[in-house]
Amino acid sequence: MITIYKKEATVYMVAENKLDAKDYENLIPVLTEHITAHPQVYWYIEMENFEGWTAEAYWKGIELNLPNEKHLKRVALVGSVKWQEQFTEVLLPFSEAHIKFYKTEEKDDAKEWIK
Repeated sequence: MITIYKKEATVYMVAENKLDAKDYENLIPVLTEHITAHPQVYWYIEMENFEGWTAEAYWKGIELNLPNEKHLKRVALVGSVKWQEQFTEVLLPFSEAHIKFYKTEEKDDAKEWIK
């Protein structure tokens, strides 16, 4: 399940439990609209009690195919386990955005960096 908040040029997302394709069907229009509306967009993703993705959702997450993706400047991922940090490294070739991983106890730093 994902919860999405927007404030100015930043999209805040909290991912909980296991994400499925429906979560991405809800997320993609929000990101698309925000990226289209703002010349520079920042995306904060916090993973709480995160269990991963269904197989279909995993690939949708890697290949978002967002219009004007060059407007996406920074992505902060906040999580608590090693594989979440490693997933951040997997994303790097798929985006021009600067992507950075933070541990859960560093989420205030992540929010500051994303501004």
